[in-house]
Amino acid sequence: MKTIFTKTFLIICLGLICTKTFSQTESKPEVNVVYGDKHIFTLETPAEWINDKKSAEKIGLVCFFYPKSEIGKSKVNYCYAHGIDKESNQENLEEFIKGDLEKFKNKYPNCTFEEIPIDVTGGLKSGVLYSFSNLTDRFKEEVMYSETEDSFIIFSFAAMTEEDYNKYLPAFDGLIGSFNYRGNNPQPFLEYMKSKKLNK
Repeated sequence: MKTIFTKTFLIICLGLICTKTFSQTESKPEVNVVYGDKHIFTLETPAEWINDKKSAEKIGLVCFFYPKSEIGKSKVNYCYAHGIDKESNQENLEEFIKGDLEKFKNKYPNCTFEEIPIDVTGGLKSGVLYSFSNLTDRFKEEVMYSETEDSFIIFSFAAMTEEDYNKYLPAFDGLIGSFNYRGNNPQPFLEYMKSKKLNK
């Protein structure tokens, strides 16, 4: 009787360990690497979202995230992060934003926006959040502009409706929170990935 109890107890414990290990593996977020000649950073795909790499590539991005529940829809709520290298160290965030705002206003002549200063850390020098409203094809778009010594890093979130905005804003906050700047030299990472392919 004692032997049967011991075996049963061990099977239950093993099952609990396997379940815990599986759930930890299953909930582990996908880490994405974004890099250019003068920047490299990582960020995580928000929970219950996907990184549609094919769509991202079509618009010149590496990451283009939207909710899994919206796969197949013609219009989706989305967010992304993108790096643009500075052509010279004389370029600054203020001038970069000015140029971007001009393009935005050409597309949405009646748009309004709120400018919100933000605190930045981890390799970022400065940052500001722009919250755009009164858009013709969506409810709101939020863009966080930031810079390093050598690059501009942009995070963007577009919501189709007010309900979507309230629902998905935490995912955008989580995306920014997962940002990890790895420096201005992507070469070691590229060499590591190359050696990994060769050793397969």
